[in-house]
Amino acid sequence: MLRKILAMSVLFICCAGLQAQQQQIPKETLRTTGKIIGLFNAGYYVELDSGKKWTIFLPDNSQYVEVLGQAEPRWLQRGAYVSFAGTFNSKGEAQTAIKDMQVFQPNKDTKLGVQRDGIAGANKQLFGGQNTEPAEQTARYLVSGRLMNIKDFKMTVSGPGFQTTVPISDKMTIRVKMNNPSLARVGDKVELNAWYYTPRAQLMQAKATSLKVTAAMPFGYVEPKPDAKKEDGDKEKEEGKKDDQ
Repeated sequence: MLRKILAMSVLFICCAGLQAQQQQIPKETLRTTGKIIGLFNAGYYVELDSGKKWTIFLPDNSQYVEVLGQAEPRWLQRGAYVSFAGTFNSKGEAQTAIKDMQVFQPNKDTKLGVQRDGIAGANKQLFGGQNTEPAEQTARYLVSGRLMNIKDFKMTVSGPGFQTTVPISDKMTIRVKMNNPSLARVGDKVELNAWYYTPRAQLMQAKATSLKVTAAMPFGYVEPKPDAKKEDGDKEKEEGKKDDQ
């Protein structure tokens, strides 16, 4: 029994010594901006503004990764969380086409629903229920919910206690704000806060505590294909030049 206690004591002392040794290794912070030049499962390869290339490992919690950008309508998927502001009458009918919306990722503090002037729960009869107010009466509301459908310049959004279909502009701006590291792409700009062990600086590897990625191109963007007629015309011109020669 005494030997077992001594063995456990030695093991505890060794572990404590190892932890103390790790804690004593000096660390450096890395706070800068750069461009993503590569991706891997656990992080990004980043070329800093200084020209140096670092391997940046993702934070342990994805809530510390913010991905911002714009998107094309084709990128939107059913079930995505969206928010937008619009003018509605007392029957919940949109009075103008929506020109701007945001795709976001909810968290425990997110409040879905309809808000008037930033006051949650105002005019609870909007989008349903009995209402004796004249239809001409309008007000501006912020709507947050899940995208149910988007087609023919109309969008249906649903949330707690409501569902509404609103017209959308053919030039609507779609902003993206997500905490999804996988949305990052090569070429995106990144602002990073990270740390690394000073003795291992030559490895150029750091662990991020927070990342802010700004998309270089809209999500869902497709590179336009070359005009086939123009290509045929260019070929004919080249063949004509050869014949003249």
